[in-house]
Amino acid sequence: MAIFLWFTPRRMALVMMALQLLWLALIWLTGAATAVYKLPLLLAYTLIIGLVVAFLPPVLVRRWHTAVVSLADRPAIGLMVIGIGFGLVGVYYAFQQRLWTFDEEASFAAAVTVAQSGISGLMANYQNWGWLATQHPPLAPIVYGQFLWLVGPFLGQTLAVARLLSLLFAAGTGLLTYAIGAALYDKNTGMMAAGFLFTFPLFMRLSATTMVEPMLVFLFTLALYLTLLWLRRQHWFYLLALGLVVGLGLVTKYTMLFVGPIVLGFILWRGSRRQMWQAGGVLLLAGLLLAVVWGLVANRFHVLEIQLATITHYAGLTLTNTYGRNLLLETITNRLPSALGIYNLPLIALGGLMAVMRRSRSDWLVLLWVTAVWLPVLLTLPDHRYFMSSFPALAILMALLIRPIPHTVARSWLLSILYVGGTLYLFVDWMRAALLVLP
Repeated sequence: MAIFLWFTPRRMALVMMALQLLWLALIWLTGAATAVYKLPLLLAYTLIIGLVVAFLPPVLVRRWHTAVVSLADRPAIGLMVIGIGFGLVGVYYAFQQRLWTFDEEASFAAAVTVAQSGISGLMANYQNWGWLATQHPPLAPIVYGQFLWLVGPFLGQTLAVARLLSLLFAAGTGLLTYAIGAALYDKNTGMMAAGFLFTFPLFMRLSATTMVEPMLVFLFTLALYLTLLWLRRQHWFYLLALGLVVGLGLVTKYTMLFVGPIVLGFILWRGSRRQMWQAGGVLLLAGLLLAVVWGLVANRFHVLEIQLATITHYAGLTLTNTYGRNLLLETITNRLPSALGIYNLPLIALGGLMAVMRRSRSDWLVLLWVTAVWLPVLLTLPDHRYFMSSFPALAILMALLIRPIPHTVARSWLLSILYVGGTLYLFVDWMRAALLVLP
């Protein structure tokens, strides 16, 4: 426990500041950013904010800690405050963030097609939607298209309007993160986990896009919460709902498969073998049913063979392909730290260390959640977005520190909120000018 006690509130703030300054300096030195003019301002902001938070007067420290404890003890108020903050930032970002080329560009175009021509309009030319046809099932653009069709007469069928649906998915993920943290530990841990989730830059950025990830992460997290509800209440409704959600996730993005081992692990650790076989049967049935239905549809529209070839190619990308290994190195060294917020890494590391050292049943479940996502992604297509399904688990790991070092966590959360704001300013119109590893 000595390492936890070493990280006093001031030391943690200074370490977070140093990491963020180093990250910004590396971006400048490597020429990775096109908007270089932002970097001097961000360096000054990072230094000033870091020092201010690290050396807050004791009276302000006590007031902030009291406020955080009050929010944690009153989940309804705490979630409302977090939700309002996320909503204000998210809506602004939805209107200001640049269009993500390729993925969001294609996804939004497909959604507009659904809104204007119906699902049949999308499926009739599905093989011509390169981004979709080669590797993705169609549920996400269909859902976004139906949303645009519904609200279009009032708000218009614009990119910003479509992004509002992603904000709802992200808000739902935040609520589920709280609920899972509270179910596995306590309400204080759940509240802090929800708070830390919204300090991950990639989570905030993708929550204001029309890409697949916000919907996928919501369904992924919902499946795990339904698993806990089923174990607690033993009602068949939750088991059927679990199968439905997993099936919907599979026709949103194939990486929903990663939830299977986590669900079974939750049941094995907190339930019985009989329950594990029951859930396994439901998941297998739901998966096979959706796989057969989507397979028939994909074959009819001439994309089944293309998607199977893509999945086979990605299956061992990092083990068999130089590009895959370079992408892995690129992701581990800069994309993933940037996605999580490099300032958050000490808290994630300490939370993970605490879970490994303590090894309670709930700790093992959260570690399983992270491992079941990270391991297959690292071995297949290690793009930083594919790790997002584990972000709620990482936020829960960070929140575990609320017990051993509560004052450090409270002040660190404040600094994380302020630093994610600066990071979002950098990324709002981000265009990468250079890569560290990839050619």
